Amino acid sequence: MSKEKMEIWGRELEMEVRYDCYSGEEVLDSQKEALAEFLRAEDGIEASLEEVKKYCLEQNGGEIGDSAITNIFKFVAPKYLYVARDADKHIVAVMCNYKFDQENGIAVVFEDGKFNRIGRQDIVL
Repeated sequence: MSKEKMEIWGRELEMEVRYDCYSGEEVLDSQKEALAEFLRAEDGIEASLEEVKKYCLEQNGGEIGDSAITNIFKFVAPKYLYVARDADKHIVAVMCNYKFDQENGIAVVFEDGKFNRIGRQDIVL
């Protein structure tokens, strides 16, 4: 497994990279391309912050107790990058722990370097 240093939502993090591969399978060139494209998409990563805040407020606004989130890291902790095995689409998800759903966490999914969706981690696993 490799690690990538990158900035997510204004914070420099070292993220483990996990490829969707079975034991003995090779990482596809399209997966390598997906990761490279994602790492170049700094604007898209930063833009996803507002979507993550919106998700948190929609799902758990009562527990958050405020109409705005000033520090997303109080609720969401990025843990690793998941690169899907797809020859046609470049899909990378930032897999995160989520304070209000510690069992399932959340996935912030990017397709072709752009924010696509957010939800429980099982939307990409």
